Amino acid sequence: MIRFHIRSLGCKVSQYDGEKLAEKLCLLGMESVEENPDVFILNGCSVTSRASQKARQIMRSVKRANPKVKIVLAGCEARLSERNNAIVENIDWVMTHNDDESIKRMLSALSLDVPEVNFKVSYNKAITEKTRAYLKIQDGCTQFCTYCIVSRLRGPEWSRPIADAVNEAQLLADEGHKEIVLTGIHIGHFKPSLIPLLSELDKISKIERIRLSSIEPTEVDDALIDWAASSPKACHHFHLPLQSGCDKILKAMNRPYYTEDFRNVVKKIRAKIPNVAITTDLIVGFPGETEQDFADTLNFLKEINFSRIHIFKFSPREGTPAATMPNQVDNGEKTKRSDLVQAIWHESAKEFHSKFLDQKLEVLWETSEEGYFSGFSKEYVPCKLPDNGQKLENTITTAIGLKATADHLTVEAI
Repeated sequence: MIRFHIRSLGCKVSQYDGEKLAEKLCLLGMESVEENPDVFILNGCSVTSRASQKARQIMRSVKRANPKVKIVLAGCEARLSERNNAIVENIDWVMTHNDDESIKRMLSALSLDVPEVNFKVSYNKAITEKTRAYLKIQDGCTQFCTYCIVSRLRGPEWSRPIADAVNEAQLLADEGHKEIVLTGIHIGHFKPSLIPLLSELDKISKIERIRLSSIEPTEVDDALIDWAASSPKACHHFHLPLQSGCDKILKAMNRPYYTEDFRNVVKKIRAKIPNVAITTDLIVGFPGETEQDFADTLNFLKEINFSRIHIFKFSPREGTPAATMPNQVDNGEKTKRSDLVQAIWHESAKEFHSKFLDQKLEVLWETSEEGYFSGFSKEYVPCKLPDNGQKLENTITTAIGLKATADHLTVEAI
């Protein structure tokens, strides 16, 4: 039996794509293993130059440890290498897509003898080890932000048929997953719209939670807010990528909104769901970002009070307009600005977590280590509960908040 291992880097879409590829390889009679594979597949991320560097470091390390292993580069990093006609060392094949024909070409190129399989007929289950299962509903992006290579790699926008997405959600529910996370490159562009899909997912009895991944603030309309406020399965959590709190920089980034638009969306969400979690992505050190521009961003972050901020230091990505923009910010200044954002984030996170002191939360428990269970509430509050020997993994229980920090909320079972 041919043994393989897939490692996926980057976003939820990358994680999902890696899982789907693993499913298909298992249908071919191959075995997924953690150690000593015959084939190592790196599902690489290209969102930053650092991500590309990490992919190459991993492949070199794997090859040093096992010179006989066949290495395949997949994902966005494979598409980027093809786009740039780049020669990638230490690999045996570049697989730019996960469709059936691309998989067959990869297996043939590696001289792997596997039986012919009709993937569509054989596909009858979902495979994921995660407690919260990802459900990819959309791919592609036409926004073309000036810093982003992904929209130049993923191709045209595509929406999954609702019936197909619901079918996979049912499979995930039957396997015991209690929360699904809708993911895609640009899920706000899902066609015909998110509401018909969410209405069908609400009907799956075994699914207890539905969470949205990143969605553009301009695509959060009244209907979506109403669904989040009224559906008993909706997680009270919106991840709205901000990227900058300065209108001048937002325009240079080619973002489709200004700070006033973002502010108004958050106000509308909080009016309907007072304890909602608002999380975001932020880029510091974008070309041309002056000290005053950054100060505007800090003030905006304090105003919005995000419960979590994913901070990215601007990384010039070859092939994007921002890579050649004038007035690039030096790395030392980016680090300084990143630290200042992190301090604000930690303060607002602790403030948000403190809202749940002496309050009841429904927590989906995921892991147990170092004497504590860890999980997340519907509001994406990271919770910790002392491990007293009970089996809580993949269960939802009610707890009450005891102590709040920037990192988590310590809770007590009730």
